[in-house]
Amino acid sequence: MFSVELVNNDHTPLEPPITASVTVTVTSPGGGQTQNIYLKAQNIAFNLSTITVPAGAAVHVHFTNDDSSIPHNFAVYTNSAATTVIFRGEQITGVSSITYTFTAPSTPGTYFFRCDVHPTMMTGSFIVQ
Repeated sequence: MFSVELVNNDHTPLEPPITASVTVTVTSPGGGQTQNIYLKAQNIAFNLSTITVPAGAAVHVHFTNDDSSIPHNFAVYTNSAATTVIFRGEQITGVSSITYTFTAPSTPGTYFFRCDVHPTMMTGSFIVQ
């Protein structure tokens, strides 16, 4: 809550006092929730086929590419046609790691994730609850 009081130029209060206050409520997407996901690419496959997160949550995908000299990434789309991007992470060539950060959709549903380099082999369901 913020409060203010009107005073004279010399900072003495007025008689009677004149005050006002306001309450401010700040909410963040996902109710302030953070979701950490640990995703690995190995042998041209993800270690997870399903990822579930709260609607509107801050998502941190800790991505490790264990395929030596092979590029991979993590991308989320509205569906398996992969025409509408929700999030697309940069490609990294293994062996290396990166953390992708994005906000999950605010609408619950089942979305689609994949590696854009291997779009038919490395896929999964991204579930927003």
